Amino acid sequence: MKTIKSRKAFTFVLVAAVLVCLLIPAQSYLTAFADEKRSNGSTIGGIDVSGLKDQEIKKVLENAIDEWASEPIVIRGGGEELSIDPQEIIFDIDRAIDEYRDSTDKPFYLFWKSEEVVHIPIHISDSESIKEQISYITIWDTEDTYKRVLAQASYLESHEIEAVVTDTTQLENERIALSIEKIPANTKGVQALAEELNEYILEPNEAFSLLTVLENLTDSANTEGLNFVGSMIYNTVLQANIEIMERHAQKELPGYLQPGLNVSVDAFSEKDLQFINVSKHPYLLKMSVEGENLKVELYSSVKDVTVRVSVQQQTIAPRIINRFSKDLPMGSSRLIQEGKQGLRVTVTRTMTDSNGEEKTEEISRDYYAPTNRIVLKSAIQPKESAEEETGPNSGNVDNLDLDGNGLPDFEQNNNKTDGNSNQDKDKNKDELPPGSYYDKGGNLVTS
Repeated sequence: MKTIKSRKAFTFVLVAAVLVCLLIPAQSYLTAFADEKRSNGSTIGGIDVSGLKDQEIKKVLENAIDEWASEPIVIRGGGEELSIDPQEIIFDIDRAIDEYRDSTDKPFYLFWKSEEVVHIPIHISDSESIKEQISYITIWDTEDTYKRVLAQASYLESHEIEAVVTDTTQLENERIALSIEKIPANTKGVQALAEELNEYILEPNEAFSLLTVLENLTDSANTEGLNFVGSMIYNTVLQANIEIMERHAQKELPGYLQPGLNVSVDAFSEKDLQFINVSKHPYLLKMSVEGENLKVELYSSVKDVTVRVSVQQQTIAPRIINRFSKDLPMGSSRLIQEGKQGLRVTVTRTMTDSNGEEKTEEISRDYYAPTNRIVLKSAIQPKESAEEETGPNSGNVDNLDLDGNGLPDFEQNNNKTDGNSNQDKDKNKDELPPGSYYDKGGNLVTS
């Protein structure tokens, strides 16, 4: 009897332990499910379908597709453009719903598990018609461009698609600009930057940001390398129909390019080089390292404008700063810092279109401060000079020429004294008694 009771007790304890083990995970999963319900639910083609039945999902997706298909799909790249009718895209909604159910449904014995959140594309039937239209643009990669169309359409995303350009020979019909400079010795990473930027296509009305394009390579180059590459690109695109949006000058003149054509690029201080292609044709930027030089070229299929860049320079003379020291021998001096001229630089650009109309604009004004000449002189003076300076007339300032006209600024004391003597004589003469005079000996004679 005792054995039976002990077995029942053991069974009760075992069942209770199992229930506790089941309830604790269930509670945690229910909590997780509640949190997930508060977050974004599952989507098909970017449309939220969580909690909906199959027919409801189908209706929601059909409405979303109809709205998306109201605008044409536009593919651009390499100066070419192709418009595709969205009605040519056949969406397989039923297949997308089946995949959604397969991903989210769970067995009945896992009732405590929350429904997984999934994001499924709307499946699209293969379209040979769209492929054929893309293949007509010979500079595009047909398969890769077609995949981009399907990827954006399956999630009902933007109608504007960038084509994958593989053949750029058509863009190399006209060389618009060329820049070649020796790579400075203090630069680092120029080769890597040039490889990243080579064959870059700047589409019409497309903005270019150097820091954005080189986002993953800014640590591969030092400041001098970034500045050099940025300056070379800036000097090149100035010669095309490209509008400069942002450019910062270097504080000191580098040893390459003309003054006013350099660029300072710094990711930490957000100093960027930005410009936009305002022409109707794409530009192809080519960069390569040839020996010790960096070569930058800009090509286009058509040369729509003729550009002339003018650089005007105004020199600024350095000041001479004299310093004095008692440690130097009398009459000696020592050069502390050599002076260097500064510059004011104005860059202008004149563009002439095919009709002969000219447009001149000021691109930039840069100021490069001069370096002052500093001379250290002896503060020890000759003894005679010191005595003269401390003599009785040392405080006399009558001979100072402060206005620099070569004449003393004050009347001489001698003249003032003579004038006073004459005035005294005239005054004394007027005060003699009537009939009195001075004889030759200076004696006063009265009658």
